[in-house]
Amino acid sequence: MADAWVHAVIDLIAYGRPYFDLHKEKDKPHEFLLSNHRIVNHKWYQAYKRLWNFHDPFPSWLKESIRILGNEEGADKAEEKMAWVDHDYIDRTWDVLSDQDRKYCEGFFAWVLFSPDILKHWAGVDVFKGRIQRVIKSREILESSPGLKSEYKRLYNYVKAVVRNNKILQNMLEHYGQEIKSIKGGSEL
Repeated sequence: MADAWVHAVIDLIAYGRPYFDLHKEKDKPHEFLLSNHRIVNHKWYQAYKRLWNFHDPFPSWLKESIRILGNEEGADKAEEKMAWVDHDYIDRTWDVLSDQDRKYCEGFFAWVLFSPDILKHWAGVDVFKGRIQRVIKSREILESSPGLKSEYKRLYNYVKAVVRNNKILQNMLEHYGQEIKSIKGGSEL
């Protein structure tokens, strides 16, 4: 399974928010069920090949139900639901990757996380100003997200600690040209 931080970085890219706690909560049963943890909190994972597949991971009926949720309970609830569902999609994808490919993915997502300019210009997430680029009713806006700065800082420091304890990720980030000095030690963000 992909670590919660990998899920959180993917959500930061996709939604502009990391939903780190959501992913930690979803995988909490791993503490006592280990690899069998996906029997709890992972309904979409279990529905693979019955309700969805890699060619159609988010069928139209699912998108419609999330749209309705957004209309009834707000866009934030709909986005959280999508993050909950895409967690299972990412886990299924992770299952088919080799250990080496998983490391490459982790290296890539750490690199993106540690590259605020890439987050801003590629993903539309300004982690320093706490703004997310959105398209609403065909108009591009910069939405204020007051909690984004602290959520990013928390995720950044968490992943920094992961990298500090993982020589393979350190080597990958050095290869990517990432400024590794601040990751190996030094100050927090």
